Amino acid sequence: MIVVSDRLLDDTGTVTGTAGYYIDVTDTFAEHRREVIADALPEVFEDRAVIEQLKGILMYVYRISADRAFDVLRWRSQETNTKLRDLAARIVTELDTLPPGPPASRSQFDHLLLTAHERIPRHTDRHTRPA
Repeated sequence: MIVVSDRLLDDTGTVTGTAGYYIDVTDTFAEHRREVIADALPEVFEDRAVIEQLKGILMYVYRISADRAFDVLRWRSQETNTKLRDLAARIVTELDTLPPGPPASRSQFDHLLLTAHERIPRHTDRHTRPA
């Protein structure tokens, strides 16, 4: 609800009341909110998917729980001042560059985890994330 009004003044300039209109914008606001949510949800799900994918990788490589895997990802994100989703996307993308199989795979993954932020452009926004 929006109220548009003006003061009513008497001959001496004293406020004696108000005059105006009430405008019901409930439907307009609700529609706008639905549009914003509908536009944002696919990206939110995409971000969440890559984060969950990396959590699974961390769980496998380090034999840790899902909560601990998220703690590791959050730690790297905060330590490097890199958005969590960007860091997760970079690591998942670069995972294919590691040679398969042990014993070097663990140390190579460690290196990837600790250096992935260096290969993320500093001024990425949500629409120009690294491939």
